[in-house]
Amino acid sequence: MIIWHNTGDASRIPEHVSAGDEVVLWIGTHPIEPGQAVWVEMKLLKADGRELTATQPALWQSNSEHRNNSYWVAEIGTFDSGDRLEYCICGSCDTTRVESTEAYAFDVS
Repeated sequence: MIIWHNTGDASRIPEHVSAGDEVVLWIGTHPIEPGQAVWVEMKLLKADGRELTATQPALWQSNSEHRNNSYWVAEIGTFDSGDRLEYCICGSCDTTRVESTEAYAFDVS
């Protein structure tokens, strides 16, 4: 299982996050296989110095049979000005855990 995010077909919406924006992550996986799961592991760094962690499941949206890809969506919420969110996209197929090759982050304006 290969996982990707922050590409043309699997983006973060919005790309530049402002306070109060609902943030949605599109995630791609390859190949199409039964028994897959995808989730986002997050660390939120608040402007006041607090650190919060959370895990958000992604929901399957569709398959691209032509490309043998599956697409998933994780709605990760809204954030405050000055927040920084660091996150990793993770998944599994049966009992094998997979992580995206990159860590991602954004600052909230």
